[in-house]
Amino acid sequence: MGNISKITRISIREEFPHEAHNFTPWLKENLDHIGQELGLSFTTEVETEVDVGRYSCDVLAHTTDGRRVVIENQFGHADHDHFGKILTYAAGLEADVLIWIAEDFYEPHITALDWLNRNTSEDTLSFFAIKVGLIKIDDSKPALEVNIIKQPDEWARQAKTSRLSRERSEKSRKYNEFWQHFIIYYDKVKTGFKNRTPPHDSWINTTSVKPGFSLTFTFNRGKFPTVSLIIEHGTKDENQTYYEKLKRHQSELEFQFPNIVWYNNPENKSKSISIIRDKEYDFTDNNREDVMEWLSKTMQKFEKVFNPILQNI
Repeated sequence: MGNISKITRISIREEFPHEAHNFTPWLKENLDHIGQELGLSFTTEVETEVDVGRYSCDVLAHTTDGRRVVIENQFGHADHDHFGKILTYAAGLEADVLIWIAEDFYEPHITALDWLNRNTSEDTLSFFAIKVGLIKIDDSKPALEVNIIKQPDEWARQAKTSRLSRERSEKSRKYNEFWQHFIIYYDKVKTGFKNRTPPHDSWINTTSVKPGFSLTFTFNRGKFPTVSLIIEHGTKDENQTYYEKLKRHQSELEFQFPNIVWYNNPENKSKSISIIRDKEYDFTDNNREDVMEWLSKTMQKFEKVFNPILQNI
């Protein structure tokens, strides 16, 4: 008789001592573990500890088909406190999908999620409850075990897919329409920019003084006008080195841009430095001129401040 390996279940805390400091960052970089089980494909646009009033959402992710996904994870049993928080995050972040992750669930919470799924329309949320744990086979490394405890029925999923498809088309149309106007507007500043093809995405690049560094106009979270420097010069280590060189100028840069945002995830190849407008854009004709002016003037100042630094690093 052949040898049979033994499966052992271990506490998730053995691999992730702290929920917020260890598990949430790991989850951010490994969402495919969840996506494969739910049939969701995530983009690289993932944020953690997103402010929602006095609280912070664990993970805000986006799927490749345009859905906003709120994820709340907790060790131990699911509880009322996290149930209330996840509903708050869903409303505050205008989520399409809500995923609650815990090591175990009590029946009343499962019943509540089932009720919410049965009573949601196309314009509301899809709720998922996922039970996670760690398993080992003999002396192997721990592996994440994912069990779906509650999910929407097939009809609800199809209804939401149809709605999201319409929303994605509308959002792409709005982006394209804005860039058509902005390309003409910004050509007055940078000759030849009018030769660009208006994209249907939330971003468009412009030229940089240094190869491997992209200057980008974009809409953070799909609605906040943003100007960014993207460091994508080479390998992850090379980009990290350039990021650290720019960081040496932090004081003077923050003097020029008090609201500058430094984004450096050690696990990601690219790094970014951004200026985000604190007022969102509703993609109407009434506000378009203001947004185009803000993007143009911010980029001009951005280049004036950053170009000498980039040329000397």
